[in-house]
Amino acid sequence: MAVKNWIIYIITIISLTVFCILYIKQSGFVVLMIAVFVPILFSAAVYIPGKRGIKLVFPQEVVAAEKYKKIEIPIQIENHSPLNAGSAVVVYFVEKRGFGSGSKKMKRKLYLGSQCTEEMRFEFVSTYSGIHEIWIEKIRIYNGFSLFCPTIQVGQGTSFLVMPEYREFPFEPDVVCEEKEGESDVFSAVKAGNDPSELFEIRYYRPGDKLNRINWKFSAKHNALMVQEYGFPVACDLAVFIDIAGERDMDKAEKVIEVLYFLMIRFIISNKMFYVIWKDGSEREVRRRMITSQDEIFELFLELFRSGMGTYTDPVEDIYDLQYEGEFLTSCIFIYTGRKDVEAEIVRTKVRADILEFIHV
Repeated sequence: MAVKNWIIYIITIISLTVFCILYIKQSGFVVLMIAVFVPILFSAAVYIPGKRGIKLVFPQEVVAAEKYKKIEIPIQIENHSPLNAGSAVVVYFVEKRGFGSGSKKMKRKLYLGSQCTEEMRFEFVSTYSGIHEIWIEKIRIYNGFSLFCPTIQVGQGTSFLVMPEYREFPFEPDVVCEEKEGESDVFSAVKAGNDPSELFEIRYYRPGDKLNRINWKFSAKHNALMVQEYGFPVACDLAVFIDIAGERDMDKAEKVIEVLYFLMIRFIISNKMFYVIWKDGSEREVRRRMITSQDEIFELFLELFRSGMGTYTDPVEDIYDLQYEGEFLTSCIFIYTGRKDVEAEIVRTKVRADILEFIHV
């Protein structure tokens, strides 16, 4: 647009100059001077105030979206300068798509009101799960005669999480449901234990109960000896490993995430707590997160997709063996793709699981 305005400006000056030469009119010369200096002076005068009067406001929290469904991301453009009223603003941005989708450069245009906030809405329909970003590269303001267009280098953006599609898969994982005692912040709802940090129940005294378990305050209130039972911390000994680092087919990697999603929902419905274990490509280590409820799945996927899990090629069981030496699992499900060298007994030894089930995508 700026080039077009300069061409119009030059053609206008040339035309007025020819008119002045041919007709030698004083009024024509005045018009020529106005045409030469007014656009330049005005464009220069509004350049800095116009540039400083624009501010972008991004969403503060990561928004969640569903795969294959449209999502709108609003970004506010605040105009704090009356000189920008009615000006056109062109926003240059990069859409960085999720899991294996690459990126795309685009631009969007809108017109500013007088000292107000305009909203620009970006619409997306994603075919891949993962972290998507709207990265604003720059903003160009076309105000006045638009001979000098202020350009604001932004280098900021916002992101949103596209959740994988939930699908049912035709298999039933073989896991053990027995509660075992261990170090945990989760306590059994049906079994008492020896952890004094959690109170399980208060009951009447029975022969053989330890005297230091008697709650004298409740005993006085009920006029009978009352004993307090402590909590039973439940060990988390079920884990789901995922490994997609060797896979270049993003459809297969996506399917691994969908299988993980399916398993997590099944375990939560069955009131099982479990670990999800994967590789962090940026830190070159294993990440492990305990899941106890459906509310934690969003945070899990947010952490999972941010970790660059497809960039570090060492087998996940080798890193886990070094990082969590001495820990044992009762049941383990190993989901992987892109690997041909998986040997069941070696993996079982390194993850130290009694029951090990493989799912190869």
